Amino acid sequence: MTKPRVPRPTRDKADAVTKAPASPAGYDFWRRFAPKDPGHAPKYLQLRDAVLAGIREGFWSLGDRLPAEKDLALATGLSLGTVQKAYRELVQDGAVDRRQGRAGSFVNREPRQVDTVWHFLFSDERRENFFPVFPQVDRIHRHASRGSWSMHLQWVEDEVVEIDRIVDIGHEFLVYSQFIIDARVYDQARKDKRTALEGINLRRELNLNVQRMTYDIRIEQLPRDICSKIGVPAKTTGMVVEIFSSASPANYGSFQRIFIPRTQFFMRIDSLAPRPG
Repeated sequence: MTKPRVPRPTRDKADAVTKAPASPAGYDFWRRFAPKDPGHAPKYLQLRDAVLAGIREGFWSLGDRLPAEKDLALATGLSLGTVQKAYRELVQDGAVDRRQGRAGSFVNREPRQVDTVWHFLFSDERRENFFPVFPQVDRIHRHASRGSWSMHLQWVEDEVVEIDRIVDIGHEFLVYSQFIIDARVYDQARKDKRTALEGINLRRELNLNVQRMTYDIRIEQLPRDICSKIGVPAKTTGMVVEIFSSASPANYGSFQRIFIPRTQFFMRIDSLAPRPG
């Protein structure tokens, strides 16, 4: 009696064993948050922004474990290196935490109060105490586009870095902030630093010794995407404050735009920077 032959796995089946399919969560995430119009942004930044959108819209909550890097690469069709670079950006931004003793990456969105607040001084009608401020990074991106900041940051030769943040004012309401600075200044200040920008005073972190502030204020309908980010109805009318700071040494400065929905609280504009501590 001949011994029955055991069929050897084909090459495809062998590959399938070593390359397991991605989890449904990875596919569901990418189906919902893959960029609709990716433009020219690097792929790792597109993935980073997609993960941030997933966190912001509740697809992942505080403490949730994100898909493993290999798993997310399979689900998105991106290279492993692209996913790893996106995760590094998320860790640096403070949105993701890699915990010692636990394998994986976890959502880290604990609100961190910022000290020495200058531009987010809101209070009730008594104006005795100002609300605590909890800024949360929405995204950090580089671009060379022009805007109202261009007339102030005239020395910028190429790129700027824009730090977009959703700012919780005393758990009463949200505002949206766009902070723009020369990419060269940002890179010099952040060189060799790995600290996250959650709850960070940007003026101090970027070594800006502010000498003068200029405020331009207007009332208008807030952009639809901003309304969505700060949880107010579309077409909400609010206040837009544009702030230019000139700083020392020469050619240092920044531009900030703050979107504020209609609120019953007072906002103070102070000409003097607060003292640390």
